[in-house]
Amino acid sequence: MKKIIVLATIATLSATTFAAESTSQKLSTSELKAMDCATLSVEKSNAQQSLEAADKNLANINAKAQDPSAKVSKWAGIAGGALSAFGKGDSKAGQLANSVAGQQDTSDASNPEIQQKLKADSQANLNNIAVYQKSKKCKI
Repeated sequence: MKKIIVLATIATLSATTFAAESTSQKLSTSELKAMDCATLSVEKSNAQQSLEAADKNLANINAKAQDPSAKVSKWAGIAGGALSAFGKGDSKAGQLANSVAGQQDTSDASNPEIQQKLKADSQANLNNIAVYQKSKKCKI
């Protein structure tokens, strides 16, 4: 039973790391070099939108972290999972804890590591695009 819990934890951590790497949108210098002024402007707009979305998602994550009911829900979910893992899964205490916990949001928008990576990549793209626009003498 302990092996299953350890393996499930490792799989979850691995999936999170993989998801963070797969959502990276940082443009390479060769891609930027091949773009004309119009394409650079479009990519700049996309990077700005990604940066704003990541900022908004991080603000939502921080707001949820400050909500006292979210903390109770988190601990109830952990307790429900533990009771189900060590019991037969049909314990009344586990069912009660899981019902208090409710549904957890596991989307990328609620993952602070992914949002921080998106924010960093978007900011890097904005900085790099500005350099290429200047070197190509684009009218901004």
